[in-house]
Amino acid sequence: MTAPTNHWPSRLSAAWQALRGAPVRDPGDPRARIAALELDLRERDAELNRVRAEYERLGGQAERERAGAAAAGLGDLARHLAPLLSQLATIQALAADGREVRVPDILKLFGKVESVLAEAGLTRIGTVGEQVPFDTRLHQRLSGADVADDAAVTVRFVGYRLGETILLKALVSRAGAPAEPADAA
Repeated sequence: MTAPTNHWPSRLSAAWQALRGAPVRDPGDPRARIAALELDLRERDAELNRVRAEYERLGGQAERERAGAAAAGLGDLARHLAPLLSQLATIQALAADGREVRVPDILKLFGKVESVLAEAGLTRIGTVGEQVPFDTRLHQRLSGADVADDAAVTVRFVGYRLGETILLKALVSRAGAPAEPADAA
């Protein structure tokens, strides 16, 4: 005994034609089958276009949300730095007027700025005078001969990283080498 064949496309086509007022064709008629297949193809094309449009809309929305989050993060950082920058501008104006500017005040202000940036993920690479094994990912030699990986070096100028991204490599010299002039950076 054979299972009954499913002619749902033909039946759908016949129903569609009946709704349009067209004469109903025999479901076994090849023209009816073609019409049903064409209808099915148009429906799938419409669904594909709908899904594409939704994908593009969601992609644009995600990009706008990322940009908004970045702007909010930058705005938050700027709000935290603004009072410190205001103090720095005041110190600069005092120095320009010939008034005394105390180094401890500037260093204290620098510490506050660095703390705000550390909260945003900025970290130092090394400490001035620290001896560390040379790492090409984190260090750049100031001058002189090549330095082998893991050779002892002295940090002369700190570097900075933001998360895993190296923003500025620490400047180093071979351990025991004399310090470079301050303008080397």
